[in-house]
Amino acid sequence: MKFLQALQKDIRAFIYLNILFMLYRIVFLYVFSYQLVNVTENELIMTCWYGLRISLKTAGMLTLIGALFATIPYIFFKTWPADLLRKLWHGLCIFLITLAFFARIPYYKIFNSGYNLMLFNGVEDDWHAIYITAVKQYQLYPRLLGVVIVTFILSCILYKILGMPTWKPKIHKKLAVTLAVIILVPFMYVVRFGGGYSFATSIYWENAARMKSNLLNEAILDDGQALYRTWTMLQRIENSTQVNSITLAKLKKDIKILGGNTKATTIETSFLRTAKGGYLDKQPRQVVVVFGENYALWPFLDRYKDLGLVNKGRGLLHSGEAAYIPNFLANGNGTMTSLKGLLSGLAGEGIYENYENETYKHHYATGIGNAMKKLGYKTIFWYGGFSSWQDIEKFARAQGFDEFYGAEDMTETHANAWGIPDEDLFAHISKYMSVHSSTKTFNFILTTSNHPPFGLDVDSKGFQRSKVLSKLPASISKDKETIDQLGHIWYADHTMGNFIESTQKKYPDTLFVVTGDHAERFNFAKEEDLQALSSIPCIFYGQGVCEDWFAKNATGSHMQIIPTLIEILAPKGYRYSSILPSLFADFPISFNHRLWGYGLQMGQLNSLEKAQLSDKTKKEVTTFSTAAREISVWRIKKGNAIE
Repeated sequence: MKFLQALQKDIRAFIYLNILFMLYRIVFLYVFSYQLVNVTENELIMTCWYGLRISLKTAGMLTLIGALFATIPYIFFKTWPADLLRKLWHGLCIFLITLAFFARIPYYKIFNSGYNLMLFNGVEDDWHAIYITAVKQYQLYPRLLGVVIVTFILSCILYKILGMPTWKPKIHKKLAVTLAVIILVPFMYVVRFGGGYSFATSIYWENAARMKSNLLNEAILDDGQALYRTWTMLQRIENSTQVNSITLAKLKKDIKILGGNTKATTIETSFLRTAKGGYLDKQPRQVVVVFGENYALWPFLDRYKDLGLVNKGRGLLHSGEAAYIPNFLANGNGTMTSLKGLLSGLAGEGIYENYENETYKHHYATGIGNAMKKLGYKTIFWYGGFSSWQDIEKFARAQGFDEFYGAEDMTETHANAWGIPDEDLFAHISKYMSVHSSTKTFNFILTTSNHPPFGLDVDSKGFQRSKVLSKLPASISKDKETIDQLGHIWYADHTMGNFIESTQKKYPDTLFVVTGDHAERFNFAKEEDLQALSSIPCIFYGQGVCEDWFAKNATGSHMQIIPTLIEILAPKGYRYSSILPSLFADFPISFNHRLWGYGLQMGQLNSLEKAQLSDKTKKEVTTFSTAAREISVWRIKKGNAIE
């Protein structure tokens, strides 16, 4: 009878957790309801239904753990404090579920996703800066207080329910226990498969995205499942990037797929290319790459041009001295995941070169710092943040940069948790360039201002808030937080444009490359297409640049900036290493950690089979992107030698 009593309490806890997950799911949908466009009542019902099914698994696992510590020992030990342990465990569960939910709201605002791989990337981030951002931008302490209050209320309710009298069967207790076990086994089976009876009928995080709306798909997953998704993806990336799984035969096959020399003895010599030359009359003395924080493509799109957020960037495009790639992908969805692709020239998905031993033993010939140094340029890395962030200074210096300057080197300016304002950063760079104007210099600039906590007084800098408000389309919210972010987008573009204009006046032959580190950080009021969500600009600008350098349907990614720069700057016949072709090659395929590009088309790699492409093209995209990753993994993990 003790078993039946304890079992009833476990079932109550199980039901309660499911109700809690559903409650938070509904609140989540309500908070972001402004993103729901043309969503029917039936779609909302199905979202809740699928969510209920998948939460059966989460609640079932939590209940099972509680039963193992409370119910099972209670059967054998009369004095076992089952009720106390059950209450403590489920109180802890309610706290963690509530904490995860409260954190999910700002997380979704930043990433347009429930918990994802950026969660693990954040572990290596600047914790002080994250803390300051959480306090100033995302109300850390009020949220924590809310978590405590809500947890207390919900726990009290559960304890009342658990303390209610249990039902006592009128039949013989052994028969009652037998029947309970007979019913319990298939019940647990159904819970295990999320309301199904087999893996084929199950619902799990990989097949839970059944709605057209990203918001609805994220609402289906409770936070436990979202965290499990993140952990599983991380494990798969780590497994897929294990160099031991890449045999020598596979490596050579990959080299052949990418058009490399399979008889070469090193990876870098496998991909030696010969520059065609002839793009510029002479090599410019100054070359500048602006790697803009969250400098996304969407403000450049015609439907958003009236906002005037990137007038400086659009001015470059229409200057008659610019060429750009219409379909361009960032290397990753975070600053470091994208930056490492440029500093190494490699596509090591899931690997952080800034923490790998090989990075500090040998140069990557494919990296932008080493490539520009070989061309005779003094290489300078400028960062508006602090050099300790993810070992960025150590990483840059190890990979071909002669000098590095971070926020701590610009002490006369005011810095926040993430660094100094962009205009101050550009002022320091301009001063440096004037002092070293006779030196051939490559300046790589990583900005910081377009980043939470969005605390700059952009109105005093010239941001026309009221004008932007009057031009807002329905796809963008009108709340102050969103307008503040738009102001920082404007500020980042404006200060960058001013720097480019002043630099060009002083040094007319300067070649500029303007791109962003990532997109995917702006929270639209209504769902947008992949181009708006994920694309970034890639603009080559300067004296002698021709707008017809690139095809009208060209696609590319960060890593291809490096060979393109070399082709522009190097004399005819110059030899260099690059595992991907330059943007001049008019190669139709691009890819990053989760997206593919083919001409002007774009999609997600995990749903490539649904793309409107031929089977042959789908295979080419898959084999090409896989080969590039595996070659990169070998180079980073095992070194340059092919043996």
